Amino acid sequence: MDSDSLTIESANQAIDANEHSPGNRLRYLEPAPKIDVMFDQLEYLLGHQDDECPAGCRECVRLKQVEDSLLQPFRAPRLGYAARE
Repeated sequence: MDSDSLTIESANQAIDANEHSPGNRLRYLEPAPKIDVMFDQLEYLLGHQDDECPAGCRECVRLKQVEDSLLQPFRAPRLGYAARE
């Protein structure tokens, strides 16, 4: 999902919210579902991976952190780990 469609979606949500509130009362945007935000961020970071970046690029560091967290359950135990019998 690109940023243009997110902007259009947000605007549509604001219009929908305003239809339910008469006059100039409180206006709000519905928050996006957390899973959509997470997948959008992951998609962005993975797309960024192909760009040429300077050493220590903030987005590359974020991607490494996300990869480490998501792949942690699939890593083999480290040496020195005492397996339970």
